[in-house]
Amino acid sequence: MEYAVITLLLVPLIAANWVATRLVLRDEAISRKQRVAQVFLVWLLPIIGAVLVFAVHRRTEAPSRKYREAPDPGDDFGLSGRGARTSHHADADD
Repeated sequence: MEYAVITLLLVPLIAANWVATRLVLRDEAISRKQRVAQVFLVWLLPIIGAVLVFAVHRRTEAPSRKYREAPDPGDDFGLSGRGARTSHHADADD
């Protein structure tokens, strides 16, 4: 019974550390020194290290590879770059 409880606690911990380690090692944006430091963090502080790595190494969205839609030619706001127009009306009190 004791072995089953220990196994149920250790297997998810080891799996999380393994996934975190793979995330760190596959990240090409960080230096080798930084990778080594993060791997040590994951394995020396098992739960906290893995959680920190998962928080830092979020997936970036893949580019959509689509152009933005062209602004409507009748839309003055889309072409002017301003959010609002200021104008004086003939019947306004100045």
